[in-house]
Amino acid sequence: MNLTNTQIRFLQWLVEEGCTNPEAFTFPRPYLKAVAAKHGMRSAPGWIVNDSKRIVSRGLYSVPELPVYLAQIAQPNA
Repeated sequence: MNLTNTQIRFLQWLVEEGCTNPEAFTFPRPYLKAVAAKHGMRSAPGWIVNDSKRIVSRGLYSVPELPVYLAQIAQPNA
């Protein structure tokens, strides 16, 4: 998976917030916005909320990169 530094950084922030369950990778927009704001961003990441393929339902977004990222950090030498 090719992620930008910005995307990796946001995934790291999600993990720091306790999002470590690989089966739970949908988030409400207010939560994404709160995580972003905690780290100095004005709004939820555009690469998530502006991508119509990520919309699960109104205000709920899928971040399928999170389980892959979690697997990568669990096995850093893989």
